[in-house]
Amino acid sequence: MGSSNVQIQAGRFSQKLAGIVGLVITQLGSFRVAQLEGEGDEALRAGNAFLYSATGSTGQAPVQAIPTTTAQWLIYNPTANTVACMLDKIGMLLVSGTAGAGGAMFACPVTAANVPATTPTAVASSVSRNRSPISAATSQIIIATNQTLQGIVASDWFPIAEMNPLGTVAAQTFFETAEVPRGKFLIDPGTGLALCVISPSGTSPTFAPYAVGREYTQDVQ
Repeated sequence: MGSSNVQIQAGRFSQKLAGIVGLVITQLGSFRVAQLEGEGDEALRAGNAFLYSATGSTGQAPVQAIPTTTAQWLIYNPTANTVACMLDKIGMLLVSGTAGAGGAMFACPVTAANVPATTPTAVASSVSRNRSPISAATSQIIIATNQTLQGIVASDWFPIAEMNPLGTVAAQTFFETAEVPRGKFLIDPGTGLALCVISPSGTSPTFAPYAVGREYTQDVQ
């Protein structure tokens, strides 16, 4: 590589719990990577990681055609909130009945111009739980149902997950997006993510959503 003034340093791991913490910066301006931390560890430690669910609510029956302005479910970040939500995993669980074989979960990003004219409110049994049981941090993210979106057409919806397994009993049939980092969706304050299930009518099946995410103050561009 020729001559250079770059020094390569490696040291034994020593966790720093108190006192002054020295930060090592690379020549490219980045911090040296913490080699023993798993992805998302710091979000959990800081109380920024949450579970969201409406699976205790009355589910919604699947539809047989791509919707337009009707959202079975809406994961919504209130306008007054100060943080954005990054969803790492989104799913739909069969909460009653028996699903027909096959199906897909569709999603539609909902901008501030697309949100319902009436501010969404949380459906009964919609909950958010901090993934760190000792953290006092709470979430303002809500899950609403039967929402009428504005300015949305069928082509705005796209599939994000398939049914697995095909057509079985409650709590065993579900749709689920890929794990991080492939499953991320960003929900800024005043926006949301609309969801629906498209599948055969089956025997009176109903579905309700759940999600896994993290919440931070964002410098969104």
